[in-house]
Amino acid sequence: MSALLTVDSLVKRFGSGNRTHTAVDKVSFELFPGEVLGIVGESGSGKSTTVRCLMGLERPESGDLRYDGINLRRMTFAQQRRFRSEVQMVFQDPYSSLNPRMTIGRIVAEPLRVNTKLSAAARRDRVVEMLELVGLEARHLARYPRSFSGGQRQRIAIARALVSGPRVLVCDEPVSALDVSVQAQVLNLLKDMQEKLSLSVLFIAHDLAVVRYLCDRLVIMQNGVAVEQGTRDEVYDHPAHPYTQALLEAVPRADPAGERMRRQQRRALIEARTA
Repeated sequence: MSALLTVDSLVKRFGSGNRTHTAVDKVSFELFPGEVLGIVGESGSGKSTTVRCLMGLERPESGDLRYDGINLRRMTFAQQRRFRSEVQMVFQDPYSSLNPRMTIGRIVAEPLRVNTKLSAAARRDRVVEMLELVGLEARHLARYPRSFSGGQRQRIAIARALVSGPRVLVCDEPVSALDVSVQAQVLNLLKDMQEKLSLSVLFIAHDLAVVRYLCDRLVIMQNGVAVEQGTRDEVYDHPAHPYTQALLEAVPRADPAGERMRRQQRRALIEARTA
């Protein structure tokens, strides 16, 4: 099976002259059809910058980025339209990613208006279908984002991303701004949508507990470098890199008696990887 998305030796720097920072350093990975791939790392590890380069929101210095064989850095206008229709993104903050001056009906319909020739009536029917699929109702069409909770806003953002029938969904920490109980609802929704629609998902997160539930394979990033890759079970059961081991040790557990020892072990691992 050939990869749907390919990132090969991606490099992204910020700054100029002698004051440059390499945010992403020769990162490579592949996303296969129907797969959920997690990119995991702490803040500043380069995971979101990697995705922004992939989506065309940042211009990389070098590297090969491909979608279904198409070179993303040399796309024709027709290829750009196809890519934007077939690869959709869900952002971290569900409120700032929704236009507060537009109704929910207009927000979710926007990808259809831009990328298809559907009539207004057909667009409305498709929007209602997607809202119901994510647990909302047709009566919500005329409301504005301010009328909804954080979890409902993220459901709206997911409906907007799915309304044009994409093959790939890119999620940039889509639950990190939500309460824990709401996180579970959104994660369950994403898992259901991925299975029902046979989506390929690129899921960005810093929480290993979250990605273990959702992802098939993992890429662990530290300081702009992909330090470890493998299946979910390989990474969780046999972490090879000290940084991965430190991330796993940082996952909270319901065992207060052993927490002090784990903190000491975690500190030793972090000191070892930074030495």
